[in-house]
Amino acid sequence: MAAGENFMSAGFCLKYAGIIFLLGIYAIGWQQIIKYLPLTTAYANKAVTIVWGIVWGFIFFHEHLSYGKIIGALIIIIGIVMFVYSDVNSKRGADKP
Repeated sequence: MAAGENFMSAGFCLKYAGIIFLLGIYAIGWQQIIKYLPLTTAYANKAVTIVWGIVWGFIFFHEHLSYGKIIGALIIIIGIVMFVYSDVNSKRGADKP
């Protein structure tokens, strides 16, 4: 959106500052996540950001949803579910005598 504004205009600076603010919020949130979750779980779930990018791009920017994007998002979600499921099963196995 900032690209549609004149360089260094008030609108450009405001939109650019907004994205920097959002990136700061993301960085703080990520630090909190890795503080409380195991690192492997946190990084596995970070792949969901790609899915959210597809969703928000479709909603806010009216981007085209191709079959490739949908299949890719499903592969990511299936991979995360498999990872979490295997992690839960390995912890259950560790608890058994």
